Amino acid sequence: MAIRMSFLALLCAALVAAATPVRAAEIVPDAMAAVQAEVAKRCKTAVYGEDFAENVDFNNDRQTDAIFNLGAVNCDGVPGGLCGNVGCPHEFYIRVAEGGYFLAATADLYGYEMKKRFGNMVLELKANAASCGRSDDYCIMTIRVRNTRFETISKK
Repeated sequence: MAIRMSFLALLCAALVAAATPVRAAEIVPDAMAAVQAEVAKRCKTAVYGEDFAENVDFNNDRQTDAIFNLGAVNCDGVPGGLCGNVGCPHEFYIRVAEGGYFLAATADLYGYEMKKRFGNMVLELKANAASCGRSDDYCIMTIRVRNTRFETISKK
């Protein structure tokens, strides 16, 4: 009986935790400054390459969003020092109409390209093969962003 009661208590605690609302994304006035502040916590000396930041409307709302490639950071003298085994961190910030940006997604990637499909911009992400359920070199995922939602169109 005691085991059943503790299991029920644990189950109730899990349900309450699952129902607790997730904290809203923080809006920052300057996305680049926010990313550079995070990099400064990890690197004593950071040198930013020219492909560190790209300002582009990737969610097709006619506002310029921002993509940051942390693989373009020379961290403490190590080129790509923030990268790991499955690629380099990329952060996708969406601009909001009220002003400012919020971090919409983070992904470890080998790279990305912006492409125009049927009049809209899409992201073509070069990711680890495990992202496509494979074990070979990498996979290409085509992602469409609508408002703040990232939708996978295809995986190759």
